Amino acid sequence: MNPFRYSDPIPVEDLVDREVERQEMIDLAWSANNARLAAPRRYGKTSLLKATLAKAADEGWTTVYVDFFGVLDLTDIASRIETAYSEQLTGRLRQWFTSLRRTLRPVARVGGGPVSLEVSTSAGPGDPLTERLNLPLRLHERDGRRVLVAFDEFQDVLTAANADAIIRSQIQHHGTAASYIFAGSQVGMMEELFADKRRAFYAQARPVALPPLSALDLGEFIAGRFTATGKDVGVGLGPLLDTAAGHPQRAMLLAHELWTVTPSGSAADEEAWVSALAVALAATREEAKTIWTHLSGAERQVLTAVAENRAGLYSTASGSSRGGSRQRAAQSLVAASEITLDPNTRTGYRVVDPLLAEWLRLGRPTQ
Repeated sequence: MNPFRYSDPIPVEDLVDREVERQEMIDLAWSANNARLAAPRRYGKTSLLKATLAKAADEGWTTVYVDFFGVLDLTDIASRIETAYSEQLTGRLRQWFTSLRRTLRPVARVGGGPVSLEVSTSAGPGDPLTERLNLPLRLHERDGRRVLVAFDEFQDVLTAANADAIIRSQIQHHGTAASYIFAGSQVGMMEELFADKRRAFYAQARPVALPPLSALDLGEFIAGRFTATGKDVGVGLGPLLDTAAGHPQRAMLLAHELWTVTPSGSAADEEAWVSALAVALAATREEAKTIWTHLSGAERQVLTAVAENRAGLYSTASGSSRGGSRQRAAQSLVAASEITLDPNTRTGYRVVDPLLAEWLRLGRPTQ
């Protein structure tokens, strides 16, 4: 079986090079503070969250992971929270919650979706969302254990009226009973939530950076998986690490394809690497084309210049300045997590997805 998973969050035991970030979030929780983790999609954010919760559970915490991706309204938020507790609590706490949830004000019809009129935008005492936001207090009162809650794709709560203010109004009173990790894949929206003085969550969580994976740790992981399955990564490791540029999901995709084309008992050679890269680029081409289609002209110019690492990011081919529009385009691409700051490049940025960057450098082939 191919040992490299790339389509879903990886198991805790497969996490590569994230111990520093995991420990930082746990240390913040122990000191009754909150953490904020913003990273592009497929950058290992969810895997890191679950690994952090697993370690916290080993240290005596009660842990809950709530995914807010695609929430529609306040009732949907309340329903997601309740479902998370119902599915993740274990043992006597699960039995206790089975009974407790029958005392909560309902937010969903049996066999149906959320009822949008059940939660008010004020969310006062007795409101369904308020009840569920305060579940960590009930848990702490029940067994004395502190609760660590991870809210993933937290930026999506912005789609519900007044949601961030309501959530903040409740959890700010949780003291040492509970700590929170707020995670999101839309960097711009997460900045709006936590760095804008007008928002309820301004300065309420310490940002935790999620840099590219270390080439040393990533290379050791990939080589070890090849060896354990009777193959040798051979000369394919160097170009794989260079191409992946520390991107977690893209590294696993490339490793998966390289493992596939390497015969059992053999070492990957240059031909195998070229073949693996071609397959990976073909697999991500439609995604790259979709991204390209939705960009403005200025954003396309900036993204291409960043991918090619060209000097003069804010100048046209004729040398005339187009600074204003391209600066705005760069800011938009950063907010959308298509590019990120990188002082080691000529442009000051790099494309987040290395396979998108490769597609751009190859001239944007359509097939």
